[in-house]
Amino acid sequence: MRIYSQKSFQFDHPTGAFPAVVVEKEKVVDVPEWVTHSTMYQWAVSSGDLDRIDSKQDEKAIESENKEEKAAKSRQKGASKAKTETETNGEVDGETDGDRHQEEQQ
Repeated sequence: MRIYSQKSFQFDHPTGAFPAVVVEKEKVVDVPEWVTHSTMYQWAVSSGDLDRIDSKQDEKAIESENKEEKAAKSRQKGASKAKTETETNGEVDGETDGDRHQEEQQ
């Protein structure tokens, strides 16, 4: 069985008969069928942090979504960084420190 996990998880066998399976975040991996019976798997699926992949189409759709999400996060980081640089250059709401200093002197 193939799954995609948005977070890292450890799946313990319900009876302890097999070693735990650890899945890293943002990975598509093969896991044993017994994983579906573990409590952590059921929680992860219900929270939306884990998807079961039943076909190549599912896997391609997940990979496509991941690329879009990463691109969006990258754009957000760029916008946040630009805003932070503007603020550290002494500008706040279009005013510079010099503008405020002149107003204080008047």
